Amino acid sequence: MNIVFMGSAEFGIPALEKLSGSEHKIVGIVSTPSRQKGRGLMHDDSPIVHYAQKKNIEWPILLPEVLKSEEFIYTLKKLEADVFVVVAFRILPEAVFKLPRLGTVNIHASLLPKFRGPAPIQRAIAAGEKETGITIFRIDEGIDTGNVILRRSVFIGGEETTPRLYDRLARLGAENLIEALSILEKGAVLSEQDTSQASGAPKLTKAEGKINWDRPAEELFNMVRAFKPFPGAYAFLDGSRLNIEWALPLDVSGSDVPGAICSVSGDGFDVQCLNSRLRIVDVKPEGKKNMSAKAFMLGRKITPGMLFQ
Repeated sequence: MNIVFMGSAEFGIPALEKLSGSEHKIVGIVSTPSRQKGRGLMHDDSPIVHYAQKKNIEWPILLPEVLKSEEFIYTLKKLEADVFVVVAFRILPEAVFKLPRLGTVNIHASLLPKFRGPAPIQRAIAAGEKETGITIFRIDEGIDTGNVILRRSVFIGGEETTPRLYDRLARLGAENLIEALSILEKGAVLSEQDTSQASGAPKLTKAEGKINWDRPAEELFNMVRAFKPFPGAYAFLDGSRLNIEWALPLDVSGSDVPGAICSVSGDGFDVQCLNSRLRIVDVKPEGKKNMSAKAFMLGRKITPGMLFQ
């Protein structure tokens, strides 16, 4: 089949690699235009464009600002693709996703209909889920609502972070993409999603990273590992922001005020949560690099009774 690949994030690179080594023919790539980045406002291409350039790929690369533009749609038509493959890209208008004869397929990093939206990996970890996976489905007018071609599940490790799970799911999606395309090409009947089981995975915001110590330590632990690298889990100590880079939940109750440092050891310090405590292991002080709690305490006096805001 002739395929146009659409993607912008690193999550799509394994799928693009798998397609380029298959019997299918990639006839074009669609990605996001370069953006100004950093203090010098240098233009930075998407990871997909970087990958294509590094591999000296000669496929046409389209970088549309407006997906509904007549020029972009006309160019896509000329590529005569049988199917579009979308991985971690923008929301496509109907005029685009209905162009190919087999439609447009997407690799989504959850077991749909659970965690529909742009942050399924983070939301699954933050919710304490033990299992997730990938769903390859055909795009329709909704957000991650299309008919399912296949699903593949994996367990979430007890201490797994978003970056680690992100890499695993990117590979899992790529490993199952060729099979999904074969199912689609054969005209198999696809499965409708059970909307009664649907849940959302909205985009993360900076404000969500602020720790509320009135929650159980297990929930805060899930938050720490889910919100890496953005927005991070953080609190304020004596008016200064302190990112909590790693922590462990303790099955220890106490009568201290939530947010109070209740004990200090050589390797870290414990903070009172709801009916439990969170041991702070690694931190990132404002304007500094990541460091162990032990190193942090060498330069900052931490004593029981101090209170996080």
